[in-house]
Amino acid sequence: MKYAWLGHSTFLITNDAGGRLVTDPADERSIPKLPEVSADVVTVSHRHHDHCAVERIGGEPVVKESPEPETLAGFSIRGFSTFHDEVKGAKRGLNTVFLIEADGQRFVHCGDLGHMPDEKTIAAIRGCDVLLLPVGGVYTVDGKAAWEIAKRVAPKTVVPMHYQTPDLGFKLEPIDKFLAAANADLAPIAIDIPPRG
Repeated sequence: MKYAWLGHSTFLITNDAGGRLVTDPADERSIPKLPEVSADVVTVSHRHHDHCAVERIGGEPVVKESPEPETLAGFSIRGFSTFHDEVKGAKRGLNTVFLIEADGQRFVHCGDLGHMPDEKTIAAIRGCDVLLLPVGGVYTVDGKAAWEIAKRVAPKTVVPMHYQTPDLGFKLEPIDKFLAAANADLAPIAIDIPPRG
């Protein structure tokens, strides 16, 4: 599998057979200039404007929102119910963390995770190849809390997402707090900050 960051929490993941999956497509307020992209599958972690703009994705993708295991376009996908905040969804509702598997690799997209996941979820995603993790605080975990999650999950690579960028139409924290927490630690986790592709 290979992946490209399209901005915010939106990634294009392509498997070796050519199946294309887009995660949490963002609206124009979040990614004003989304590249033209088509997909076979779109995952939606929750129904907020910056994560569910499926109409911006070309083709006729199957929209995957439920946590039930399913195989679509060569991707094995299952979800884990979590919360969008630290008070069991009382402020912002539910969120689904998706485990996406293909070609012997395991990608985890955390959506707008707002708390440390429970041990059952951590155990299911522990040791994944790539962890796509929000780090911008305000509506999700902040950079310091995100790094603590990364250490518990122990992925091969963590990719920070959902942080302040120049074209974002609302305020989040920049990536700095996450990088500072990572740089102050000795946990053997690679960090990838891909250019938008």
